[in-house]
Amino acid sequence: MTLNEFLKECQVNSGQYYRYMNVNGPAKGAANRTFIGASKFFYRREKRAKMEKKQNPNKKRKITTEEREEKVKKKRNGQDLLDRIEDIELEAGENSHPPIFDDCDDIRIKISEFLGEKIITQTAFLESLSVNGKVSSGSLRNFLGMRRGACSGATNVVYRKAYIFFEKKRILEGGEKTKKRLENEAKLGPEGFQLSFAGGKHYKMVFGVPHALDF
Repeated sequence: MTLNEFLKECQVNSGQYYRYMNVNGPAKGAANRTFIGASKFFYRREKRAKMEKKQNPNKKRKITTEEREEKVKKKRNGQDLLDRIEDIELEAGENSHPPIFDDCDDIRIKISEFLGEKIITQTAFLESLSVNGKVSSGSLRNFLGMRRGACSGATNVVYRKAYIFFEKKRILEGGEKTKKRLENEAKLGPEGFQLSFAGGKHYKMVFGVPHALDF
């Protein structure tokens, strides 16, 4: 099940989901619709599993040959996708890396949706990001767990490397740029987002003068 499918089952949007995932405490988030929707979802799933077990108490599920072949095929296709993504070349900007035009929230959503498709494992994804420098599972976990915000996680290595990964994937698959992406290109110019911010604001140099950008 993908993240989008799960959110649809719970009848919540991605904003509600990420706000809920970013709070800690036994009672924190109780008023969030994600808590209510997810509680119903897991209750129904557990109830369904108990009913199936009751109806077939002695029946053990066997992995069929077709399922084994499908698993092998999926793994092979996933690795092939990673290889083709890696072969795509992106033009580097003035800062020696490709300019970035998706904000941190955009990248968090893309990562969650991509891993939710189960095309590749998280380990394989991290290995793909680690081509020119290791990216740890801790860095990924920290980036995904940050509070929502366009600049929240801008200094995390996952942000830049995941953007490059998904930009290559978009080019490989012939995907069109989103409206937001085009607006960011027009607003930010050829340099794109910079990987640092201060005082809660993201700054961009325009004619040598720092200007705060609103997101």
